[in-house]
Amino acid sequence: MPRIHLYADSNLPESGPFLLPAGPSHHLLKVLRARNGQPLTLFNGDGAVYRAILAGVSSGAAMLEVVERCPRVTRSPLAIQVFLPLTRGERWDWSLQKAVELGVQRIQPVACRHGMVQLSEARGEKRLARWQDMVIAACEQSGATTIPELAPPLALEAAWGAVRGTPLVLDPEGSARFVSLKDHPGPEITLLSGPEGGLAAEEVGAAQAHGFRLLRMGPRILRAETAAIAAIAVAQALWGDL
Repeated sequence: MPRIHLYADSNLPESGPFLLPAGPSHHLLKVLRARNGQPLTLFNGDGAVYRAILAGVSSGAAMLEVVERCPRVTRSPLAIQVFLPLTRGERWDWSLQKAVELGVQRIQPVACRHGMVQLSEARGEKRLARWQDMVIAACEQSGATTIPELAPPLALEAAWGAVRGTPLVLDPEGSARFVSLKDHPGPEITLLSGPEGGLAAEEVGAAQAHGFRLLRMGPRILRAETAAIAAIAVAQALWGDL
């Protein structure tokens, strides 16, 4: 049987019957076509998985029998916040999904001067709800038991106050690389990368003024969506849990 890991936005019993809410019930029964006896795990963001079995259907909702609650640590010891530049369509969707899969703890969408997406385009309620659904789906896919924070989009110049830990910015002209950072950056970092057109010189200068260290991702110029995800992966490999 396929592995099924579902999010339930509710308190979950450590054992006993549980009626799955309408949204995940539809996904379980109509999309995944689960049948009675299907084992699955639930999570609600509290750092545990709840082992359960599909026991039946009641008024179109899935009736589960929760077997046990099992604490499972999926949060990285390296708390990564990524200032993720707003990009067009599927590129942004891909970046958001992969950032969650790689274990970031906070995602701050930022509108940059050379970006192709205006801040006003990203602030619609439907779009924000869709992004949150994508975060949940990426947690389900990756087996995560905690949910990263997705912050409301900001203009980059308005986001400096959200910097946490050691700040690092990707810049093709930077002289340092990840492996050249001799000291461990600490338990928390903030990563900033540029949009399709790259960061403006003024934005790089502002980042440096706010303590960001300039890092380059090798001799090749990476696409916006590639650079951010590659940097997260490198940071997780050096200081996190990869």
